[in-house]
Amino acid sequence: MADYRDLVRTATEAIDALSSEIAADLDEVAGGISWWNGHVGWRVSAQLGEYLLASCTGVATSLRHASLAVEEHQRVEFSLNHDRSTRAQALFGRVTSRDEKIGAFTAASPGEERREELQSIWAEQVLVSLAQALDRLATVVLIVSGVRVDVIGTGWGELIKIAEKEPNSGPTQGMRQGTFADLGTEGRTRQGDILRVAGAWREHGPEDWLPWLMKARNTAVHRAPRMKIHAMTTHKGRPSGVISPLYAQPEWVDTEVVVKGARGGFASMFLRPAPQSVFDGLLESVTFLATAVAAASRSLWIERRDEPDLIIQHGGTWRPLDKASVLRFPGYGEEAPIVLKEIALHPSTVRRMRLCAAYGRPDRRVGI
Repeated sequence: MADYRDLVRTATEAIDALSSEIAADLDEVAGGISWWNGHVGWRVSAQLGEYLLASCTGVATSLRHASLAVEEHQRVEFSLNHDRSTRAQALFGRVTSRDEKIGAFTAASPGEERREELQSIWAEQVLVSLAQALDRLATVVLIVSGVRVDVIGTGWGELIKIAEKEPNSGPTQGMRQGTFADLGTEGRTRQGDILRVAGAWREHGPEDWLPWLMKARNTAVHRAPRMKIHAMTTHKGRPSGVISPLYAQPEWVDTEVVVKGARGGFASMFLRPAPQSVFDGLLESVTFLATAVAAASRSLWIERRDEPDLIIQHGGTWRPLDKASVLRFPGYGEEAPIVLKEIALHPSTVRRMRLCAAYGRPDRRVGI
């Protein structure tokens, strides 16, 4: 089995290359991204630049988490099906009751029940982490391209809508004035180029793979749980295990599935490939897409650095720090006996935090 990090390495290396370009442009004297001076104030530059770097890191982290979740789902399923098939094989060739057959594929111990719960957790985590990677990638695209939108509140779904509206943006397209660079400018052309790379997700997988992923994530996170169906698998005519087929329409509720499924047949309710195959494919598709977007983002970043006036970075994409809400949640239990007088950080992180910790200090000198 390949190392889970290797399966997403093309994307993580591409995003790391972009991060290196951005980090090289941090200006500890003037504050923020060096060539943004004159576009936005140093405080916005420092915060927006740091959020861009953190988003890059987040994309790579989410991809690795997704890959690990795919691997763990496969490992747990293999373990469960080894036990299930062993029990089923003992029944093969003799007359058995329906209850005996069901019992062979039902958890026989608390340990097996725990593994079934873990299998569900890993399946859900695959969907969450992959969608999370795309939402974070949307932030990268928006900041790098200089599109004027709220970068904190805009995820992948909104990015695709922006990409679809960009070619003919205007008052009738529902985009506020100033969202993009002016029509006919080189900057507008470059914005359209990178948005088209993000919008070309169809090139990286089968029909509707990305809408299915996002709808499946939204259902797993925000909606009532779906009925879990178990289906027996066979190998050379013998029982080999059990899978829980994925729903073909993840946003439908169970009543819709029953009503509409009755028309097209029971099997039409589910994807025909096994969940593990679907997860493997989704991981590959997101990795391909993220690699292409990260490479395009790096190229545009370098181009903008060489010609800072190509696209003007708007301060309106970032909220002021003092506008963020403040909570007073104390946590639970007693205070942990820890010492927080010093924090060990990587040198590159220290450099980044110096710029952000200077926020609000007149002299901008930070002792990190």
